[in-house]
Amino acid sequence: MITSFSHIYYRVRDVEESITFFTELLGFTLLRKYSNAGRVSGYLNLGNVLLEVTPAPPDMKLEGERRIGLTVDDMDATLAALTAAGVEVADPPFDARTFWGRQCVIKDPSGCWISLREWKSPDSPTFPDWQPKHEGMTRLA
Repeated sequence: MITSFSHIYYRVRDVEESITFFTELLGFTLLRKYSNAGRVSGYLNLGNVLLEVTPAPPDMKLEGERRIGLTVDDMDATLAALTAAGVEVADPPFDARTFWGRQCVIKDPSGCWISLREWKSPDSPTFPDWQPKHEGMTRLA
């Protein structure tokens, strides 16, 4: 039986730059860095989920692709710190449609989009009673 995520495979333009970005700005920790036949990759940990950063092929489009979503406890403070560190905001905070709270999108050093999500209580990943607040949205399951 499947019990959890093992890891998320995350291709990047520059592994070292990405390790620095995720550890110094987003709060991940470097679990291990390794070389496989000369190709350097790394496992970054956040909340017991591993993000495996590995080089993308030269012809792979990375810019603008939404890759992962992260939870923040204070959207305004998080964005202030990230933008002060030079992180680009691709989509400023907006009232989310698929959960109660706010969402925004930042860019990683490879140009990939990362969603930041601030939940509004009592909604959460395990809240069973969510109902949409926006016109045109319907909960199906």
